Amino acid sequence: MGYIDYSKEPRSDIAFVDMKSFYASIECVERGLHPLHTSLCVMSRADNSAGLILASSPMFKKIFGKANVGRSYDLPFDINTRKFAIRMGGNRVLR
Repeated sequence: MGYIDYSKEPRSDIAFVDMKSFYASIECVERGLHPLHTSLCVMSRADNSAGLILASSPMFKKIFGKANVGRSYDLPFDINTRKFAIRMGGNRVLR
């Protein structure tokens, strides 16, 4: 394996922000809720099939044992009985 002289490579500053459950965290903050203490998931619209869980807060994952990209019919409750609001281009937010 050859030696690479990195001193000849272009240099720049790069910032990387890693947020747990990004979209769910944003929805919590916009509602004045703590993102790590609130059970919340963001779901796609279910016009012709079961909605997808697009993002879920760490507390939602802990309580329901569900990760992102689950389906609404996998949840242990009827999503129609939960409070939701149409936001983010038509996605549902469940609490």
